[in-house]
Amino acid sequence: MDDVLQKIKNWASHGTPRQFLTEVSAKIAPEGYQAELEGGVLTCYRAVKKGGFLGMGGSKNKQVVLRVVWEHDQVQVPKESADPEFVRLLGSLLKHH
Repeated sequence: MDDVLQKIKNWASHGTPRQFLTEVSAKIAPEGYQAELEGGVLTCYRAVKKGGFLGMGGSKNKQVVLRVVWEHDQVQVPKESADPEFVRLLGSLLKHH
């Protein structure tokens, strides 16, 4: 998983956070994931719906699967926020660029 995290970090460092958000969002949306950028932190997550009856009254919880942090011209990908399944998926999607 470390190789793939390094690949994601390298990929993210080639442009601005907004550019990386645009690219990642387009690739992960068909797989059921979403991404958002707040400040210098890109968060990828899976929206998990809980409760409800026939699609009504449930609540959506965001399950964080990856964070990419831009700070002082450095890109960090904290391991503790990295879901191995999502990291493998994103690594394979970035390969198809």
